[in-house]
Amino acid sequence: MGNGKIAENKIYTLFCLAFLLICYLFPLITVFFASWGKVSFFQLGPLTVPSLILFLGITILAIWKRKLYFLFLIFIVLAFPAPIDDIFPSIPLTTYDDRTQVVFPFFTRIDIYLILGILLSFINGPLKIKPIKFTLIIKIFLALYFLVFIINSFKSKDLWDFNLLLSYSFHIRYFILFSILLQLYDIRKYQKQIVLGIALSVLFLFFEASVNTFMKGSSRLLSGSLSLNTFANITAAILLFVVYLTRKSYMPKIWGYVTIITSVFILIGSGTRGAFLALALAYIIIYMIANHKKLVLNIMKVGLSLICLTTFYFAASSNKWIPERFSIDEISKKIEIDFSKSNLANIVKIKVTAETTSIKSRIDLFDSSLGMIKSNPWSGIGAGRWNRYKNEYSDGRNIPNVLLDTHNDYLALSAQYGLPLGVLFAYIIFIYPMVLHKRSKSMDNGAFHWLFVINFVMAIAAISNAGFFKHQVAGILLFSLCCTLKLYTENGEVYKKL
Repeated sequence: MGNGKIAENKIYTLFCLAFLLICYLFPLITVFFASWGKVSFFQLGPLTVPSLILFLGITILAIWKRKLYFLFLIFIVLAFPAPIDDIFPSIPLTTYDDRTQVVFPFFTRIDIYLILGILLSFINGPLKIKPIKFTLIIKIFLALYFLVFIINSFKSKDLWDFNLLLSYSFHIRYFILFSILLQLYDIRKYQKQIVLGIALSVLFLFFEASVNTFMKGSSRLLSGSLSLNTFANITAAILLFVVYLTRKSYMPKIWGYVTIITSVFILIGSGTRGAFLALALAYIIIYMIANHKKLVLNIMKVGLSLICLTTFYFAASSNKWIPERFSIDEISKKIEIDFSKSNLANIVKIKVTAETTSIKSRIDLFDSSLGMIKSNPWSGIGAGRWNRYKNEYSDGRNIPNVLLDTHNDYLALSAQYGLPLGVLFAYIIFIYPMVLHKRSKSMDNGAFHWLFVINFVMAIAAISNAGFFKHQVAGILLFSLCCTLKLYTENGEVYKKL
């Protein structure tokens, strides 16, 4: 039985490596047909060269010492200035009648940095990649992913369509690269560096967002690398993660408190309602299920607290003690619901004001995504193609001609990957790390044991935001998943505290 599993893992590992080669080699072929595939090169901006110099400096440090490689790992994934990706061959995500033209590269600095880490592991060891240990559900997911990718490749209307599919393969590319990286290193040795790297990322993002907000004259704290909502949501996820690490002494207290305070400033500055709600709900749910022996007592305590908070909130809302943007009393007056209509955009009618404009946009985007799912339930329209076809599936083609996303990860996954793969993908990314955490034989095995918190917060934020389709956030969630998988497949070894 054991030998069968080893052979099976070898086969899956070979398929993963073959898929990586396809993802990296095919763009080299399509560049010869650049005009057909809408491929562009070297979209240089004022920050491209400085970001390239910074990346080269970090790369030199990473080659010099492995601890520095892992210190900067999360920083490269989440917080590194996005302009560096503009130097790579890219394709437009939006149609040419959109007001804002945005391109996305075939591969990113995250690909390069992960490949660098894999290559560095061979310096003092044999040039050999061990078979990746996959659980059964991951094997099912991979088989289904490859099948859907092939189907959507043949469904491509033109070379641009196929290139979109290649560029948005970052979900599976990052998953495979992280899986290989963690097989090659004893990640336990670099736990301290990775945790400090997360804190460094939050601090840098706050600095970058402050500068960007000042330059743009925005009234809300806005990151130039991440969109407003995604920036707030991933900060909320990291905030709760760091709270647990600081409480458990898995993170130096000073780093923990600084990260927590900085994260709170980001959340307040962004004014993103969904991030506050995701943070609160995630904490409440984790608190309730943390100790199954006290589940009933915890539910009673949480229920009583929620009743008190809800009563206070409605009183504050009706008495105008809080801003209109956060007032359910003011927002509800501008929303009408009519279930006799046939589609979501007509069922929910919203009077557009400063307080409701984001809700109105989400309803229109949800409606378009539901149209895609209805027309392509089994294999979706293909990853990366949502923006190109968003108006073809919207009622009255009323989606604004700008780069947008579905504002809901569950709809995004189902619309672009199809319902079977989309639902499975959502479960693996958002819920599976918590399941593995609960199954772990060891009750508490270090900082990595709490990584599931990041995914779980983002699971709630995913209801109103499509953060998983921002490749930086996808990188964090996939890193968390792969670390949790490694913990589980190694039978829950106890990691030392920092």
